[in-house]
Amino acid sequence: MTQLRTTLASTLHVIGGESLLRLASVGAAVFIGRLYGASTLGLCATVLAVVTIAERLADNGLEMTGIAEISQQPKLLDEFATALYIDKLALSSIAAAILFSIALIIGLSPSQWSIALLFCLRTFLYSFSRLHAGFLKAIGRTNQIARIQSLHFVLLLLGLLAAYAIRLPLLSLLLMLVAAQSVEFLLSLLALHRIGARVTSVRSSFCWNLFFRSSMVGAVYSLSTLMLRGDVLVLSLLASTAVVGAFAAANSALVMVYVVAWLFSGVLLSDLGRLSSDQKSFDAHFRRCLVALLLLSLPSSALAALLAPEVIRIILGNSFASAVLPAAIMTLAVPFILVNAAFLARAIARGAVQTSFAIYSGAALLSLVLNFLLGRIHGAAGVATSIVLREAAMTFAFVRFRESATAACRESGTARHSEGSPRSEESLFPSFPENVKGNS
Repeated sequence: MTQLRTTLASTLHVIGGESLLRLASVGAAVFIGRLYGASTLGLCATVLAVVTIAERLADNGLEMTGIAEISQQPKLLDEFATALYIDKLALSSIAAAILFSIALIIGLSPSQWSIALLFCLRTFLYSFSRLHAGFLKAIGRTNQIARIQSLHFVLLLLGLLAAYAIRLPLLSLLLMLVAAQSVEFLLSLLALHRIGARVTSVRSSFCWNLFFRSSMVGAVYSLSTLMLRGDVLVLSLLASTAVVGAFAAANSALVMVYVVAWLFSGVLLSDLGRLSSDQKSFDAHFRRCLVALLLLSLPSSALAALLAPEVIRIILGNSFASAVLPAAIMTLAVPFILVNAAFLARAIARGAVQTSFAIYSGAALLSLVLNFLLGRIHGAAGVATSIVLREAAMTFAFVRFRESATAACRESGTARHSEGSPRSEESLFPSFPENVKGNS
C-alpha cells in the first residue's frame, strides 16, 4: 500500500504541473486570438501543429524508454541519459532540417519565418524538458517536476498579464513564451545535475541500441496519437462542420483524459521498473494500481455521463446541445483508457513492447473501420461509440495476451531473469557494463 500511495502522489505531482502549463497555453491562445485576430491565431495554430508533429516523431519513444531503463538501472543514469541525449539531439536536428525545408518550399514571409522559428524553438525546448522530466520520474523525483512546472506556470501567467496590459507585439509575446520554457529547461537540467547526473562517454553501439529499442515504443505512441486525432479527421469527411465542431467540443475533455493517462503511464512505468527485480512485488503493485484506477474511474465516468448535458449547457451554451450525446458516450471510454495506459506501462517494463505494438496496430485499424461505418450511420454519436469499442477491445486484448506474454518472458530466460526480473530477453542490454562505456 505504501508503494501505491507513492505512485498516486507522484501522479498528482506530474498531472498538477502539466495541467497548469496546459491551462496557461490555452490562455496564450485566447490572448493571441483576442489581441491579434483570428487569422493570426490560425497561422500560429497551423505552425504549432506542424512543429508538434515533427517533435513527437523526433522523440521516437526516447522519453518512455529512458524511464523504463533508468528506473531499473539507476546506477547507470549517466550512461543512459548521455546516450538518450545523443539520440534526441540527432533526431531533433533531422526534424528541424525537415521543417526548414518545408518552410523554404512553402515560401514563408519574413514575419512568418520569425513566428515559425520561435514556435519551433519553444516546442523543442519543451521536448527536452520532457526528457529531463522522464529522468526525474525514473529516479522518483516527481516533486521537483511539480515545483519547476509551477514556476513555469507563474512566469507564463505574469508574462501574459503584462503582455495584455501593455499590448505587446506578437513576436515579443512569443519571445516571452520561449523565455519561460527556457527557464523550465534550465531548471530541470540543474535538478539533474544536483542529483549527480553527468555527461559521460558511451559506445556508439549503445546509442544505436537505445534508438532501435525506443523506436517500437515511439511507434506505439504514434499509433495512439493517430487514433486520437483520426476520430475528428474521419468525422470531418462524413459530416458538416457544425457536427464536427460539436464533436470536437465534446472530445476536448477526452483528450485531457488521454493526457492524464499518458502522465500516469510514465509514473507507473518508473515504479514498475524499480520493482523489476521482485516478481511478486511487481505483480502486486500492478494489481493494486488497476483496482485503484477502476474504483476511481468507474463511478467518475458514470457521474460524468449523467452531468454531461448540464455541464455542456453551462460551458458551451445551448447551441452545442448536439454535443451532449457524443460526450455522454465518450465518458464510458474513460476506465478503458486509463487501464490501457497501465497495461502499456507494464508491457514496456517487461520488455514486451512488440505485443503492445500489435495491439495498438489492430486497434488503429479497427478504429478506422468503425469510425467510417458508425460515423456514416450515426454521425458524431457513431464515432463516439467507435472510441468506446476501440478502447474496450484494447483492454480485452491486453488481458487476453497478458498471460501468454508472461509465459514467453519466463521461457526466454536471461541472466537478469534468473535474479527474479520480470523483464524478458527482449532487452537489448543484458551486459550493461560491457555495452555502455566507450566513445560516443
